[in-house]
Amino acid sequence: MSTTIMDTRRAVGWTVRELAENMGVAPSTVTRMEQSERDGRIQLGTLQRALNVMGRSPQIEVVNNRREERVAMELHRELARKLRRDPERVLAVAPKNLDRLRTRLTSPISKTWVNRWSQLIDSPVDVLITGMLADTPEGRELRQNSPFAGALTQDERLAAIERASGK
Repeated sequence: MSTTIMDTRRAVGWTVRELAENMGVAPSTVTRMEQSERDGRIQLGTLQRALNVMGRSPQIEVVNNRREERVAMELHRELARKLRRDPERVLAVAPKNLDRLRTRLTSPISKTWVNRWSQLIDSPVDVLITGMLADTPEGRELRQNSPFAGALTQDERLAAIERASGK
């Protein structure tokens, strides 16, 4: 079983020893932190300190499965299916949409999402799909700021919306 600390440590490519060195603690302390997280006993400050050392911060989220989020997810699942079949055609709509989004940026957070989409689009298709379908706060934000307008036909969109509505 993994933990946020363990998953993050692995994602940044660090061993237990490397995280310990960067935190100024013994490797056994990192092991105990990961175990306390698995057991649900970790202190928020401890979690925050470990993640901060790795350039991350804890994400506290309220799961909200609103219809809007279900629809966005289902639309992006359809996009993923289409990307697997014909990546060039789906990806062709993104540059123009990203340029349009860039000209309309009104907040720093908007720039963050456009930049993140640019990174994902320049990645291998499987990385792009994983990022846009992630059931995380970032994944939800990405789906709400998608550069794939026009990639699905009207019939594909309507079918996805029906699936999201449970009809």
